[in-house]
Amino acid sequence: MSTHFSPPSSFSIPTERLHISYIQPENPDHHAFIVHLWNTEQFIQTCGNTGIDTPEKAKEFCKNRVQADYNRNKHGQFLVSLKPHPDASLAESKLIGMVSLMKGEPPNAYTCPDIGYTMLPEENGKGYATEAALGLLDYARRELNVTGVFGFCSKDNPASRRVLEKLGLEFRGLRKLRIFGGSLDAVYATPEMSSDLTVYGIDD
Repeated sequence: MSTHFSPPSSFSIPTERLHISYIQPENPDHHAFIVHLWNTEQFIQTCGNTGIDTPEKAKEFCKNRVQADYNRNKHGQFLVSLKPHPDASLAESKLIGMVSLMKGEPPNAYTCPDIGYTMLPEENGKGYATEAALGLLDYARRELNVTGVFGFCSKDNPASRRVLEKLGLEFRGLRKLRIFGGSLDAVYATPEMSSDLTVYGIDD
């Protein structure tokens, strides 16, 4: 049975310009931001429609899915906030996106997590996704014993593919991923991971 993982609301992973923080499942500001971010035209085009279009639905999602990921892995979906100045606290910073390190629930899960990111449309092109993902990966390796990491994205999404390459992940080909319903996606992995991806549960 997983224990309830509940980091303090003040906890963050700081980077040069950002704070990366856990979603607080009971925080209405977090619910409202998720609804805003996930219903932008850009998000729906690249990630699909989540159906989470009200704060009530976002709260239910956070209490169930987000918290379950935290309990199981101590990682999952994180908020990204922009510092107004280099020494700013998390509370002083402005929510601009999300970064994730997701590992599904067995048996529908790969044995290594995958990194993901999405920013508000007006914050794209500023390097925030790369900075947030690098900060989260560094923390996960240092504190959560995460080693191998996947990156999945649409084969037709050059911006996401560039970010994965900046993170040091290597392109491992196009695969029809069962966890995403058999869609053909670009698969990236950290260099130390085996060339035989079936050992991590990836097959097509």
